[in-house]
Amino acid sequence: MTHSARLSLMCAALFLGLSHAQTSSSTQVKLLLDGRDLGRFSYSILGGQLTLPLTAFASLGWRPVLDPYNRVVDLAGCVRVKTTGREAYLIGGPGVIGVKTVSALQPLPVAVQLRQGSYYLPAKALASYLQYTVVFDKQGGQVRFTTPTDPAKITPITEACLKTINGSL
Repeated sequence: MTHSARLSLMCAALFLGLSHAQTSSSTQVKLLLDGRDLGRFSYSILGGQLTLPLTAFASLGWRPVLDPYNRVVDLAGCVRVKTTGREAYLIGGPGVIGVKTVSALQPLPVAVQLRQGSYYLPAKALASYLQYTVVFDKQGGQVRFTTPTDPAKITPITEACLKTINGSL
């Protein structure tokens, strides 16, 4: 075996080892919203972060819209996430034709990941943008989302997003 071939083999083994260390295999978890059972969804742990597929966010009422051409996902008509990295933005909000405003949000703790044909997004980080609380109980096999309840912390944009999720806008 040539030196170049050995080096390539070592790099491949190192890459596979790092990939395996950062990501655990997908499994199922029960999704709850304010105590209401929304069904079972696959999940993944990536870089210590719980990630859920777009279908889980859809069940929460966040109406994910995937735009593969621009490589973004819009959630609740308010949060735009790049599918090619960690960038997230607060966009114009509901009731706005087109996107008139875009504000960068705190980057996601891990990049969006395409797994088995579905995009997986970090649940806690996205929920925090809309002031939801997320508790992951791995032993109990549950992820509990709780809608925001502190009106003092809800901004007008977040309020508009929540109204979109609840279908009252």
